[in-house]
Amino acid sequence: MSSLKVSLFLIGASGFIGGTLLTSLLSRDDIDRFDIIVLIRGEERAALIRDKLGLKTVVADLSDYEVVSAAAEKADVVINTANSDHPAGARAIIEGLTKRKAKTGKTGVYIHSSGTGALTDNAKGEYKSEKVYDDERVEDIQAIPVDYVHRSCDTVISAAGATGDIRSYIVMPPLIYGRGTGPFHRTSVQIPALIRSALKLNQACYYGKGLPWWNGVHVQDLTNLYLILLDDALSANPKAPHGADGFYFCPTDSFEWKQLAHEIGTRLHGEGAIFTAETRPFATEEVEDALGTWAAFAYGSNSRSKAIKAYKLGWKPAHGDASDGLFESIIPEYRAALEEGKDQAPIVHFDEMYALNKK
Repeated sequence: MSSLKVSLFLIGASGFIGGTLLTSLLSRDDIDRFDIIVLIRGEERAALIRDKLGLKTVVADLSDYEVVSAAAEKADVVINTANSDHPAGARAIIEGLTKRKAKTGKTGVYIHSSGTGALTDNAKGEYKSEKVYDDERVEDIQAIPVDYVHRSCDTVISAAGATGDIRSYIVMPPLIYGRGTGPFHRTSVQIPALIRSALKLNQACYYGKGLPWWNGVHVQDLTNLYLILLDDALSANPKAPHGADGFYFCPTDSFEWKQLAHEIGTRLHGEGAIFTAETRPFATEEVEDALGTWAAFAYGSNSRSKAIKAYKLGWKPAHGDASDGLFESIIPEYRAALEEGKDQAPIVHFDEMYALNKK
């Protein structure tokens, strides 16, 4: 890139991932290198971003196609952490970056948040799958149907990257844990929902037999991967695979859903928050109220991945199975749930459910 400031268009700064990423960006020693523009819904939030953080804002959302495309056209880098299942928004970003290249000859960078929901099966809590995806076998990822979760965006972005019109990177995190550091949302989805259900039922529960396996990653380790990709893309000699090869896994923890319920039960019981440390399956009539309409997908499936590319780029996660991992996050997330309201309804990503329901 040139010696001029890097124009970075960040989408999703009000969210858990995007807010933490924004905080990490602002804490960098070279922050003066960047001119950050934030896409955000609502003038009240936009005013806070402008007044408290001193950043420029575009008040809109991914559905505002022309606005998003125009903002992307002005950017050197677009990072989208807002929605993994919004293909129209992805196309708007690609259109803007493509127009930019046609006018300036400069290839823009697009870093997109997807997720390992794309790897899930239909186990419904019944079994452990031995299938483990690794991100150097992109043919396995590309073989996932385009109408499955996240794939409608991922395929559009990777195809655009393969043409050379943009430089695209798709980050596919598993379950995300830990406290975020952004200006608005600071907690994730799955662990808080399981904790709140345990508080409501006075017992930690699991979906079906609880036998499937997933992975986890701490939000700060995840955002550090975004920064590694950003720095590589802006370097004189980028090394990170991109385009059709630009898929990145980042698991640091592995767990069985029943094992996770056991850890939640043991730790919450130790805090005196629930009556028993013993666990049990959710009763059929409890599931939707406790976990939302996507329970079988988000809490009863297998989704297993292996990070290879990230480590080759120098990614050094500080959390995981070996140290300060997912299970150690349970009590801090329990305390966060109390702060936010233990009766808060479970979050459901309805765009993901739409993709599931089309199958």
